[in-house]
Amino acid sequence: MPLEELRSRDPKSLIKSADGFLLDWDGCCAIDNLLVPEAAAFLRAHQKRLAIVSNNSTHTPDEMRAILDKSGIELPPERILLAGMFAIRRARDLGLKRAMIIGSPAMKALAQRSGIEVVREEAQVVILMRDTRVTYAALERAANCLAGGAKLIVANPDGSHRGANARIRLETGAFHAALEAAVDLSRAETEIIGKPSEGFFREACRIIGTSPHRTVMLGDNPDTDIEGAIRVGMPCLLVAPSPQEFFARLI
Repeated sequence: MPLEELRSRDPKSLIKSADGFLLDWDGCCAIDNLLVPEAAAFLRAHQKRLAIVSNNSTHTPDEMRAILDKSGIELPPERILLAGMFAIRRARDLGLKRAMIIGSPAMKALAQRSGIEVVREEAQVVILMRDTRVTYAALERAANCLAGGAKLIVANPDGSHRGANARIRLETGAFHAALEAAVDLSRAETEIIGKPSEGFFREACRIIGTSPHRTVMLGDNPDTDIEGAIRVGMPCLLVAPSPQEFFARLI
């Protein structure tokens, strides 16, 4: 769908006709995990029939819920779907017990609570997530695990997202590119979990009890938020040029 068509849609009429909503987090609801006030107003108004669907792979649903609680938004953790959480769940469901993880301490702890042993070498799987403290040594260990036959689970394909003052924040996809430069990943079994994966969108609709064609996706990334919605036949709105301006038009 051309971006011009997305930008020309009347957001108010589409919102009014929807049974439910899926919202992106970074760059849509929040900037550097600070809720955009206009987005918070939308979340409060529709909190009974929406879910957060985010490629965030740094935080847990409970951490997100704490941010929402401070703004008077009650969203149960099952309606906060995060790519990092789903990447760990996928490894667990595949029965992969030894994982080398590029990720935050919170995500490593979540993996351990899920019954996965977090290791530095000889892993069955490398789980790749956003890690703001990633080191050369960690990337080198991951590369050698993959060269040794480990499966690769990538939480999301994003190369970056925008932080405050439009500052570029490196994302999981940037680390994926680094590993591709070091290892022939065509020989590694690779699975990418987050948006635009159709399963991510369908699971969110199942949780809030709506069908995709009666649910509206609101997001700022055409390649993940919008592309994924289109794949499942879901109406979508591009949150642009800024979340403040976009959500102010809905008030």
